[in-house]
Amino acid sequence: MDLLYFGDFSVLEQVSSGEAFERVNLIGRKGPTAGPPLVLVATVSTSVEPVPALWPSLEGDGLAARRSSDGTRVHGLGANGGKVDAVLKIVAGSRFRPEELTRPLVIVALSGEEAHGSGARSIVETLVAPGAKAVVHAPTDLRLWTDHPGCISLRLSLARKIRHRRMPPHAGFFEVRVQGRSSHALAQPTTANHADDALTRGLEVLEALRRHGDVRVLSIDAGEAANRVPGRCVLRVATSFDALPALGRAHGPSVEASPIADGTALPFPIDGLFSAWFTGRDAGLGAIESRLGHLRNTPSARPPLSAWTGRLVSDRDAITGSIMLWTGPGVATDELCERFAQAVQKALVGQEEIEVQIDVVQDRPAFSGSEGGEGFLASVQDAIKSAGLLAEPHAGTFTSDAGIFRAHGFDTVVFGPGGPIETLYRDDESIAVSRLEAAAAVYERIIRAHCTGR
Repeated sequence: MDLLYFGDFSVLEQVSSGEAFERVNLIGRKGPTAGPPLVLVATVSTSVEPVPALWPSLEGDGLAARRSSDGTRVHGLGANGGKVDAVLKIVAGSRFRPEELTRPLVIVALSGEEAHGSGARSIVETLVAPGAKAVVHAPTDLRLWTDHPGCISLRLSLARKIRHRRMPPHAGFFEVRVQGRSSHALAQPTTANHADDALTRGLEVLEALRRHGDVRVLSIDAGEAANRVPGRCVLRVATSFDALPALGRAHGPSVEASPIADGTALPFPIDGLFSAWFTGRDAGLGAIESRLGHLRNTPSARPPLSAWTGRLVSDRDAITGSIMLWTGPGVATDELCERFAQAVQKALVGQEEIEVQIDVVQDRPAFSGSEGGEGFLASVQDAIKSAGLLAEPHAGTFTSDAGIFRAHGFDTVVFGPGGPIETLYRDDESIAVSRLEAAAAVYERIIRAHCTGR
């Protein structure tokens, strides 16, 4: 907000509140109050608290952004994503005085990202005007995107009726901690290649324990978001044996286990809920797989996976998981989610008094095409070329709000300094300063072309 204020923008805060969240979206406006605006859209996500041991460049504190000792890179949470892009857009816009602008310049910083709602729908309607333009952020690797898939992020929650229970007798109580490495789910497109997936490794450990004796699941806390490879998984279990078998392996996430201290308050086992969640998820995905439409995307925008489970967490008498679906053009979200819900409910008929809740956390339509009036695509290409970058249109698999702006009549393109997708959501995140300078130069040239007439 300070950057917008000192850049001579009029600043508006929009607060979006829900049952479990409160998000603040920032809108900065400069120039005339009327006319077709140029809207620069960034997404700002708070992400998750980093694991200190995995952020050596910042001495364990991923939130303490700093420049590398040689001055060539910026390290910190959000450096390779939307946070730094929002700063670049504000910096570029701040180089123009309000009286220089012949058309409105609007910078939008949306709280959210690919896996979480960002408020784009509530903002876009206030900006619609004939001839409006939008440059929407995604980590495009400094390339111009004109196509990408859509996505739907679902939250599947199961809760059991609370009744009198007793803790079954067991010889041991253990906490199992699996440390993987977070990344974007589409960066490693096959199950065999998800070597860093802490959730998958945690489930493998659980099966190994069950082969050793009776095991009851007490709790699970795994993953960060629907679209990520889970970087960590913590399981608490009760066992019929008092000593654990060897759980490590030569490659992949590390596994550590320790006895739970005597006197620790523990939840009753959730085995029924635990297995029911996977039963319901699998039934739901099976019912909609053929309707996701991702094969209708242009070939280079087709995601290698159609669905992904990136987070799973329990809370005594409930278990909740986040599921990402990647979709193609023309997908009817309501119909898709209704089919998913019906399949889940049908699969869980007869289970022990389980309540099912399904929430749509994010819904972004596929983006296809960017050309519109006044040669917008060509002028953006000119701005990219003049910054010394490749300007040919590309397609990517990361999703953005571009489809929402396009549906409201905006001439829209997608561009950003971060990427490629293999580098996203990695611990010890960083980006080259040269990328930031190049992106800021592109934004400045686009503003000059569309808001000053020069």
